[in-house]
Amino acid sequence: MQNISLFKQRILQFIDNQGIKKSDFYRKTGITRGVLDHTTGLTEDNLTKFIATYPEINVNWLLNGEGEMLTKEPDQQETVSTIPDIHQPKIITVDSHNKDNIVLVPQKLKAGYLSGYDNPSFIQKLPTYRMPGINNGVFRMFEIEGHSMFPTLPNKSFVVGQFVENWETGIKDNQIYAIISNEVEDGLVKRCLNRIKKYDNLICKSDNRRNFPVQNINPSSIKEVWEVKLHLNFQLPDPADIYDRMNDLEAEIQQIKRKIK
Repeated sequence: MQNISLFKQRILQFIDNQGIKKSDFYRKTGITRGVLDHTTGLTEDNLTKFIATYPEINVNWLLNGEGEMLTKEPDQQETVSTIPDIHQPKIITVDSHNKDNIVLVPQKLKAGYLSGYDNPSFIQKLPTYRMPGINNGVFRMFEIEGHSMFPTLPNKSFVVGQFVENWETGIKDNQIYAIISNEVEDGLVKRCLNRIKKYDNLICKSDNRRNFPVQNINPSSIKEVWEVKLHLNFQLPDPADIYDRMNDLEAEIQQIKRKIK
């Protein structure tokens, strides 16, 4: 590897050129504070962190001092993203008053939805509903199967999702979404971390993480994204068992205190 001091000089030149404060540089990159002020301490791992944090840097310039400091502007790049910024729902249905219906995708038809989501005849055969307070957008209802999102979303409950047009900015961290993707045979409802712009990856987490692993979804495989706005559960939980156990525990604690005295 070339002289470490040369890399530091170029990094210092870059942050000065971009008006980046050293404190912000260390915070964003995760590089140990003070590294740039010494002649040693810059590792290959630190260089990797720097390049990942500031992708606009020209790596050839950083490593070899050749070319321009910055890469070309996005509108000058020869390659473009394969993921469009704005998405539109393929099919919508309306009622007699020209208001959008909420189409229900029941579990028994969920596998077919992946191939029929853009087929008008398929969508029109699905049952439709209206929900109070659910308006000003395009919505779809999905039936939950399984226990990956328990206890937030129990098995055999339903969620109503609003169509997300811009995946890069519209998918918020730790919110629940219905993801229709070729990578998952029948779609999934998960809590998401949006790293589409940074890593070209959508991280999908289960609330029941002890039994269900995290899934990484390639955005190019995604057909639709629906942000969950409403949860319908017809199997109302009975808290009596929890209360009974708490009462028994309280009684046992009191008994232990009596014996200690």
